[in-house]
Amino acid sequence: MDIRAVLFDLDNTLFDHRASARDGVAAFVGNFGMELTPGLSNSWFEIEQASYDRFLSGELNFQEQRRERLRHFLPLIGQQDSVGAAALDEMFAVYLRSYENAWTAFSDAVPTLKSLRGCGMTIGVVTNGNHEQQAMKISRIGLEPLLDLFFSSEQMGHAKPEASAFILPCESLQLPPSQVLYVGDNYRVDIEGARSAGLQAIHLNREATDQPQTLRCLTDLVPALNLETTAP
Repeated sequence: MDIRAVLFDLDNTLFDHRASARDGVAAFVGNFGMELTPGLSNSWFEIEQASYDRFLSGELNFQEQRRERLRHFLPLIGQQDSVGAAALDEMFAVYLRSYENAWTAFSDAVPTLKSLRGCGMTIGVVTNGNHEQQAMKISRIGLEPLLDLFFSSEQMGHAKPEASAFILPCESLQLPPSQVLYVGDNYRVDIEGARSAGLQAIHLNREATDQPQTLRCLTDLVPALNLETTAP
């Protein structure tokens, strides 16, 4: 591979969104005197994805997609869903406080970025989502000093898997897409999207058996690329 830059997805690639979100949902249902079950957790993530997709498509704004999550989730815990926007925002704040307090990077994220920098590689994040929130995550989990660029779908006006969401960062780097590698956990959005835009791509699947062009751990990336550390 002739790679000059590596771009990463953020949520569930560098940032452990699911673990942080589970803490948030546990606090939310606990506020109603309930315990978080696997079924409720799975339902939360399904509802979250559906509402977030509507935000990415422009159908809902960022705040409204949060309210929409609760409208669908509240009946599952025996609560009325026909409450006003202000009440929904107060409820969501319970989730959000615990979610943000639990923000963490995967243990292999910082070592991998440091190794890539040691090899002289340009590094960036290209993520779907609200620009302010994604920037806060990057800062809070200690990734900001290790990145050369950061693009969000809100900032670009294009969401993965649209080709422009990948091509605009390449243009910023002044590199052809063929010399840029994208690493992400969502095969359709990250991998197929990046390859369709002309980038090279490697799928991160932390639960997968060994598969070609698939990583189980980010620290396997540098050996997979046969990179050598540059002289100090």
